[in-house]
Amino acid sequence: MKKLTRRTLAMAAFGLTAALALPMAAHAQAYPEKAVQVTVPFGAGGGTDTFVRTIQPFVEKQLGADLVVLNVPGAGSVTGSRGVISKDPDGYSVLVNHATLLTNMAIGKADFDVSSFDIAASTTSIPLVVAVPASSAANSLDELKTLLSGSDPVIAGVNIGAVNHFALLMLEAELGAGKFRYVQTGGGAKTIAALLGEQIAVGVLSGAEAKPLVEAGEVKLIAALSGDRIPYLADVATAAEQGADVDFSIEHSWYFPKGTPADVIATFAAALEKAIGDAELQAILDERGITPTYYGPDTAPARVDATLAQLKSAAELIEK
Repeated sequence: MKKLTRRTLAMAAFGLTAALALPMAAHAQAYPEKAVQVTVPFGAGGGTDTFVRTIQPFVEKQLGADLVVLNVPGAGSVTGSRGVISKDPDGYSVLVNHATLLTNMAIGKADFDVSSFDIAASTTSIPLVVAVPASSAANSLDELKTLLSGSDPVIAGVNIGAVNHFALLMLEAELGAGKFRYVQTGGGAKTIAALLGEQIAVGVLSGAEAKPLVEAGEVKLIAALSGDRIPYLADVATAAEQGADVDFSIEHSWYFPKGTPADVIATFAAALEKAIGDAELQAILDERGITPTYYGPDTAPARVDATLAQLKSAAELIEK
């Protein structure tokens, strides 16, 4: 009978361990093996839904799997976002959201925070602009500051607690000349109507919303709230160029449930990066006023954290 030496036993144990590890390695390398469910926490046909469905075929091509879009609106995107937290962290459930989620966290409307997720990437940027009626006396931030310093209230139309409200809160703090009188107008379409009807003195729009209004001479833009000038609104100076340190655009971020394997996130993020780099998609996004950008799992979490901190500071300015 052959004697089993320590060396023989060690080699046998190594072989068994390696054999057991093979299915696990093969499984990790096989991701994705099925469709990935993408939760859009807004209604069908809205801006985020349209964005996701636009990028969808380009990501599917790079990922090698289908994306199934699930619309779960409610509570300003909190309902759908919360639902993803409880999903299995296996890489087959992902949330797409933007600054709306962070504003809800900043005002305490969300009972969770970014630590509940693993962030795969931040992609694309929608620039914001400060708009006034065409008849306004303000043609720059300095002139808006003069209006704020006067005795008459400067009425700002916003969706209270939402992105356009926070943008003006940050601008108000930078101007340091007084407070806007905030009134509830709602989102882009309703704010546009209030601007055109001269029911409000100032509002915040996306660059894409503002462009046709400027071309028609229906509104004036007095600042871009982006780090750089907006290519299709190149004549509009940034807030920073006018001495106001406000850099606030809407970035779409991709959130997985906490505990999703890092290699799975890396695979999905790599597919996003390649999709964003596709010239055809970039042309489509450019046409819609969306800037193609990409920040991966190494940098996106810090960007989200910084934006949330910025919004929490602005939330302190909201009058109770």
